[in-house]
Amino acid sequence: MLVLIVVAVGADQLTLFLHRVEQAPITDNLVLELNTFVVDDYKHAVLDLSKSLEIGEVCTGKSSIDNPSLLRVLNTAQGALNVALVYVMDAEGTVIGCSNNPEEQSLTGQQYRFRPYFIHAIAGSPYFYPAVGVTTKRKGFYFSAPIMGAEKGKPIGVVVIKTRSESVDSFFSALQGKMDALLLSKDGVVFASTHDDWNLKTALPLDPGQLREITNSRQFGDQPLQPLTFSLEKPIVSVNNGRTLADRQSLPLDGWQIATLQPTPFPWALVLLLDSIVLSLGILSGVIVLHSQKEEDLAHQVLAGQAASDRAEAARQTSELELETIFSASLVGIVLVRDGRIVNVNHRMTSIFGYSREEILQGDIRQFFPGRRAFRRFVRRHLHLLAVGDVEQVEYQLKKKNGDLIPCTLSGKAISPLNLAQGTVWVIEDISKRKAVEDELDRARKLAESASIAKGEFLANMSHEIRTPMNGIIGLSNILLREPLPEAQREHLELIQRSAIRLMTIINDILDFSKLEAGRFELDPQPFCLRTLLKEVIQPMELTAQRKNLALRLTVDPTTPDMLVGDQTKLMQVLTNLVDNSLKFTRKGQVTLEVGVQDKDDEEAQLLFEVADTGIGIVPVYHPKVFESFSQADSSHSRRFGGTGLGLSISKGLVELMGGAIWFESEPSKGTRFYFTLPMVFPNQGNGRTTRQQKTHSPQVGLADSGQGKRILVAEDEYINKILIRTLLGQAGYHVTVVSNGREAVNAWRGGVFDCILMDIQMPEMDGYEAVSRIREAEQTDQHIPIIAMTAHAMTGDRQKCLIVGMDDYVSKPIDGASVLQLLRHYLPETTSDDAAGAAEKAL
Repeated sequence: MLVLIVVAVGADQLTLFLHRVEQAPITDNLVLELNTFVVDDYKHAVLDLSKSLEIGEVCTGKSSIDNPSLLRVLNTAQGALNVALVYVMDAEGTVIGCSNNPEEQSLTGQQYRFRPYFIHAIAGSPYFYPAVGVTTKRKGFYFSAPIMGAEKGKPIGVVVIKTRSESVDSFFSALQGKMDALLLSKDGVVFASTHDDWNLKTALPLDPGQLREITNSRQFGDQPLQPLTFSLEKPIVSVNNGRTLADRQSLPLDGWQIATLQPTPFPWALVLLLDSIVLSLGILSGVIVLHSQKEEDLAHQVLAGQAASDRAEAARQTSELELETIFSASLVGIVLVRDGRIVNVNHRMTSIFGYSREEILQGDIRQFFPGRRAFRRFVRRHLHLLAVGDVEQVEYQLKKKNGDLIPCTLSGKAISPLNLAQGTVWVIEDISKRKAVEDELDRARKLAESASIAKGEFLANMSHEIRTPMNGIIGLSNILLREPLPEAQREHLELIQRSAIRLMTIINDILDFSKLEAGRFELDPQPFCLRTLLKEVIQPMELTAQRKNLALRLTVDPTTPDMLVGDQTKLMQVLTNLVDNSLKFTRKGQVTLEVGVQDKDDEEAQLLFEVADTGIGIVPVYHPKVFESFSQADSSHSRRFGGTGLGLSISKGLVELMGGAIWFESEPSKGTRFYFTLPMVFPNQGNGRTTRQQKTHSPQVGLADSGQGKRILVAEDEYINKILIRTLLGQAGYHVTVVSNGREAVNAWRGGVFDCILMDIQMPEMDGYEAVSRIREAEQTDQHIPIIAMTAHAMTGDRQKCLIVGMDDYVSKPIDGASVLQLLRHYLPETTSDDAAGAAEKAL
């Protein structure tokens, strides 16, 4: 009886052994196929995508989110790779570009900085992450790679490829009817299998803490992760009440495994056969039975061994064929080096360097380097690294057969880091085309920068040439209007002045628009009083509102903070444009300006501004054109109401420059409401910062005091401007000396005694910058003379440039007489003469 039990157990163990021998290569092959044809392919694809120019530009902000060039790259990659989605994330984990797939939801704008594939990639390493999408609720393989910026080693974003869920499932569904297989996470969660009802369930026992941690990670979506009816903790499991062999093989993917299940019922037929033989032989002789049993066992082992050997040989040949195919079809050169000799090379290597395969195998590895010194330098710098890791993407100049040098990247890996004599594999890529593209891009960038500089210079010159005659028109008309004139002449002169001011407004709009387009507007955040600024915006508009019988109202929410830090000049420009527009297009009713707080914390506040009117409104068909340049809702409006059509375009650009957003609501014949938001920070208490207005626009106590006795040197080359400034300062009681260029200004300063210098910038022989530099170099420490720039240069940066060369202040043309006299009072000592006060009052 004991013999029969032993035979039964032996037959069963033999059956299990044979099934394991058959099952193991299949599992290994599945691991190889998944790693080689799925993981590696997509890894290489995502690494190639990370080097795309369009992807790099959107990460650096050079191009907009979901721009056409970027979408073309992402959509092409999606179609070529047959994947669900291809998208790009910025350094904060926000999706800034996503391919268009009708079957998938676009991820643009989504935030995934918590996902491991982003965390690993933004740290600089490609990553593979099987998961269920947080947004799409579909599973797939996520392949991510870092997008490197100009700063070496610091990623500026991440590109991600997500495979289709069907491609994951189809890999295993092909095995249905042959053998069951499962893809397991490191915690035993079934991600894909040959049975849909097994997916997203646990195949290994998990305690509540592990299960809660997996659920919180949201790697598998919101699935409850119920346990399967069987556990793969042991090599033999019961599936559907049947005994099954479980074989698990690890993937090189952070603990993930492939498991195969092969039904292995108890070999009743074999046991009965063997027991019958044993019983029959036992009747004859125990010795014969024992001998026969051994021969039978030996025969079965030989057969099983032969079968296993055949299968192993077939698998080996298949694997060799697959590797040889990959080796030959690779798009990069691959070389196997052993003991300093090349022992194998692929076809791509021959096409890159122009040698035949035989020439490479028979030649010396040094033939690829420009010289012995270059070879020794490469060996000294990189070869020793193979003993501790891999050599990756080293750029080097290599030599072709014809002697030409080409830029290449070399990556090396030792077969055994502990014994380099076993050989190293080198991957060589010809990057000549990439370098050519990079050079072309560099040339294009330099041309673009040159064009931008030329545009800036053109704007500066245009500003100067236009403002110079406008200065004469406006200034002289101001002076003449102070004189007693016949009523008709005064009306005509006022018309000239209003026309000049209107023309100056149009010129300023065009220049502001040009500066916005050229990206030359700069912010100047300073502390300011919000309610004072709002009053300064409203007060000049009240006369227009009264003339049109309109109510002009200002409402500020009591919770709105008063002291803020921001660019008050640009804020005033936006509010002035919007309020002026509302007054222009409103015939009856009212115009209101309301300010409130949209959001606030301890450091900053998000303010909401609203300008509403009861005017003509905007027809819906014209809504898309409201913020376009040189555009009005109706072309007839420009004839009826005037304007360049640039005000709203400039306002939109300024709001967005300050970090806000602007929009509107309008109904024809009922009115329009413009809204915009701006972030404003609170000033630090006691920081001592003051605005330029606080410094130069001090209270005007005593402003009418005379400048009599003060000597002013004026450097100006324009005849009209000479007349204007001489008249303005003379009426204010100053002694004025006028010269025509910088050289004369320097000579006059050296030969005379002056209290202040008004210096034009663009003059013949010597400009204002050089003249100021020479004066500052020549004057002694205790003899500093105030110099004020008085110029038509009004572009961004002109004021700063004037201060850098040594000027004390800056006023742009067309000059305002009150402003010039106020600056003179600031820089010159006060006088108390009654006659002088009367002269200054007359000048103002």
